[in-house]
Amino acid sequence: MEPDELIEELELRKRPRGTVLLCGIGRLGFRVFLRLLETHRGGPKRIVCVDGQRVEPDDIIHLRHGARIGENKAEFAARLGRVHPLREVHAEPEFVTEENASELVDTWEPDVVVITIAGGRTTPVTAALAREARRFGAVTVSTGGVFGYGSEEVRVVQLEEAEGPVARELREYGAPSDHVLVTTGRYIRDPDPIPPMVLERVADELTELALRALSNPSRGDDDS
Repeated sequence: MEPDELIEELELRKRPRGTVLLCGIGRLGFRVFLRLLETHRGGPKRIVCVDGQRVEPDDIIHLRHGARIGENKAEFAARLGRVHPLREVHAEPEFVTEENASELVDTWEPDVVVITIAGGRTTPVTAALAREARRFGAVTVSTGGVFGYGSEEVRVVQLEEAEGPVARELREYGAPSDHVLVTTGRYIRDPDPIPPMVLERVADELTELALRALSNPSRGDDDS
């Protein structure tokens, strides 16, 4: 095989593959979306963005990237990603609930589910998504406290080994033991804020987990 042919074959092997269901396109979820969208020589073929929220004046990262105030966040992500030549970005402009978790998973049959929903009691919804995704053998990952000042260790841990109130509630609601949590170990009860430095580091970990799962030979091989 000539060198040019070998390089072409190697490049083809690094094509986008698989589906990531990204639930929550807020300040953290949008950062994950951008990282997935920008991944070169690989990454997901399909990103499905789910969120019922609309862009508000304090959603600075969305506005910096061209969002309009009042625009649905999932639809904005789809609009931003529409020009990508190798990746599909779909919008589900609705809130994720315990009731529609099954329908979302059945519709998209994801390889990876990244859950970054926030506001109110989110553990029942996260657990429902993780349980439903298990039927397809999908890797599921969510956050378990992302407060801090910037120097906190960002830990990646399976639910069966995780500590803290979020992990305890997820277990109570029946989330699978191999569901993955990314956490600073600081929660809403603590005085810490959620600064962009922490969100960037958490987004890095969430994205890496998704990309590694898609690179697994047993996942992400569907070219449809």
